[in-house]
Amino acid sequence: MVPQEETLMKKKQLISIIVMVVCVAVLAAGYILMKEYNKNKSEKEAAENEAASATIDIYDINTEDVVGISYTNSYGTINMVYKDELWVDEETQTPMNSEYVQEMLDAVANYDAIRIIVTEASDVSEYGLDNPQLSYTITMSDGTKYNAKLGLQLVTETNGYYALLDSDTTVYTVSSNYFEPFTRSFTDMTDIADEVHINSDYVTGLNVSVKDGLDFEAKYIGDTTDENEYYTWEITKPYKNVRADTDTLTEKLSDFTSLTYDKCIEYSCDDMGKYGLKNPYATVTVDYYNVTGISESDEAESEDEAEADDSGSGDDAEATPIPEEQREYHTLKLYIGDSYDNGEDDSGYYVNPEGTDKVYTLSKETVDSMTGFTAFSMVDTCIYAELVDQMSGYDIEYKGNKYSIERKEEDSDNVYYVNGTKVDTDSLLTLYSAAYLLTLSGEAEQSLVKDDAEAVLTITYHTNAGEDVVVKYLTYGNENFYQVDNNGVDYFLTDKRGIDDLVSRYETFISDNNL
Repeated sequence: MVPQEETLMKKKQLISIIVMVVCVAVLAAGYILMKEYNKNKSEKEAAENEAASATIDIYDINTEDVVGISYTNSYGTINMVYKDELWVDEETQTPMNSEYVQEMLDAVANYDAIRIIVTEASDVSEYGLDNPQLSYTITMSDGTKYNAKLGLQLVTETNGYYALLDSDTTVYTVSSNYFEPFTRSFTDMTDIADEVHINSDYVTGLNVSVKDGLDFEAKYIGDTTDENEYYTWEITKPYKNVRADTDTLTEKLSDFTSLTYDKCIEYSCDDMGKYGLKNPYATVTVDYYNVTGISESDEAESEDEAEADDSGSGDDAEATPIPEEQREYHTLKLYIGDSYDNGEDDSGYYVNPEGTDKVYTLSKETVDSMTGFTAFSMVDTCIYAELVDQMSGYDIEYKGNKYSIERKEEDSDNVYYVNGTKVDTDSLLTLYSAAYLLTLSGEAEQSLVKDDAEAVLTITYHTNAGEDVVVKYLTYGNENFYQVDNNGVDYFLTDKRGIDDLVSRYETFISDNNL
């Protein structure tokens, strides 16, 4: 290579090295500048976020010194004052719901704004503050007042409202926590003071009378019956001398012994007629007593023992009636007036507890459960449920034939005779069980009752107590049923097929035993 070319080559290499060094230097400088830029940007964003998340303290109040709350929302204006340790409506003195009032006080105790939108707003209408959705004033015992007006809801991710706080020009944004507690109507705010809590074990009577419908009455007879007697209730309307199914009626009592009214419509009503309560749709009466001279802990212990007995763990324990001198008798009478339906699951009835001038509401579901049952649904449907060893015997008559069954004890065993002839015990008991299992199937319609009804089957039970119970199965205007006459109680029907089958089985038994 000639010296000139070699010199040129070295020159090019030197230039390349210089360029590379310059590029590296530029890149390094760029990296340092970018790192510093990003650092500054992050710090700026952090500062902005911190500023955005910071709240503005408006005021802090001692809620124990609040003596007045006045607010206006879409339902109207409510003025509440604290009087004699109770929050009441200033005009009507209606007690207010203390829980709801406390929610308001908790909300405003520490009042913070999210941010200031404008300090000197010339037109607040764009924020909905010329006609606010909600405004309220909190009055302190020293006369200090705190005011708030809340307008349009924010369209941002923040759940809040534009607000004027003790100012007519400075527009803030505030959390919805300061809005929600003040959205209730006067009806919602009215305190419900007449909740019903009655110990169902202490109920002595129930009466439900529905206009042009149900007229039901039942009386507790458990205090006068044998301690082992299952039937502790008797239906006295629309029947007489009819036993109630104890389990069914006891369960039904729960509809009447624990009631919480939905709303108080009027605390001091002077015209019950506008709610249909002068001539009510239904009247419910519950007779009961409270126990005096017993502590709450003793009563709770007594209830626990009763539950244990019901579960079977106290089978040998004897029920101890509450002494008469410890009973304090009361009556709950509830008038049920017109129904209402405001849609959106808001339907029910206006009700008035007797002795008050308050009008409450109860849900349609509650009232329907209280008044929508039938008297027959409470009836014990067993036609005759005495065990065979509780009788000395019984007579059975059908198709002009009469057979007398007699129970005797021989060598500590029960043996049975039919018209004086000893019969197989198991066969006889099987027949008796067939009658024992017969049940009522409904009420007899008076228009179908036959004046000249004939007894298809008559069974006369001779109890060990020396009393006779005569059960007749009579022809009826509907060929699918027989009318039942149980010692003169003839309100009910039974399925014809069961009786015809029983007669057929007795015919076979009599024939097989040559009786």
